[in-house]
Amino acid sequence: MEHQIGLPGITEERLQEVETELGFSLPSELRTYFKKENKFEAGEWQFHPIKDEQYIKRTWEDIVRVNSTDAEDYPDGFFRIAADGSGDELGYLLPDAETIVLWDHEEQELFPVAPTLVDFLEQEQQLLESAIQADEFFETVLETGSVYGLSKLKQSGWAYCPSNQDESDVLLFFSTEEGARACQTNGWEKYHLIRLDLDVFTDGWLPNMIQDGLYCGLNWDANLQGLELNPENVLEELEG
Repeated sequence: MEHQIGLPGITEERLQEVETELGFSLPSELRTYFKKENKFEAGEWQFHPIKDEQYIKRTWEDIVRVNSTDAEDYPDGFFRIAADGSGDELGYLLPDAETIVLWDHEEQELFPVAPTLVDFLEQEQQLLESAIQADEFFETVLETGSVYGLSKLKQSGWAYCPSNQDESDVLLFFSTEEGARACQTNGWEKYHLIRLDLDVFTDGWLPNMIQDGLYCGLNWDANLQGLELNPENVLEELEG
């Protein structure tokens, strides 16, 4: 879900009170967000609010209370700022007050996920937009029965990008001609626009991609931003 407005922002005086309770200064980016709004969210992440007497029920589980509870269950210096409801936590590993780290409750380890809070929120926004792009792909191709792509040759050389997940590739597919043509840049200017019947895509392309360990990129934008999806999941979605 997109970053959303929550409660009214917190005053400087209240922030200083909270910092006194915590015993240290809040990271500067987090302070900036708290001054804009309180109790906000990004994607699945619910950011812990600062207690506000005007909204006591909605801010009871505030950032001070959260970090005073079960602290022994987390690494020293881990300051929790958000939770996703699954047991994972997001925060800073102080004294580093910039890098955003993830506490994986299953692995019982911390992993860096973004260099700053701003970068993390931008990542979440991009994930949202990419999910919308994929949903639009499924909805459109099931209605039209057509899948589009770009190919260097009419029979081979499908447009692809290296995967960010492992040593594999992501083949790009689009639900409209316009979406495919928007990616005829950065070396793909002379690539042919190819249309596939949906049954050719589901009966031929996807099974072959499963066998070859490739990923699907559905309705990626002109900046080549989008989700890398397993072809098994794409096939399940299309076959209902």
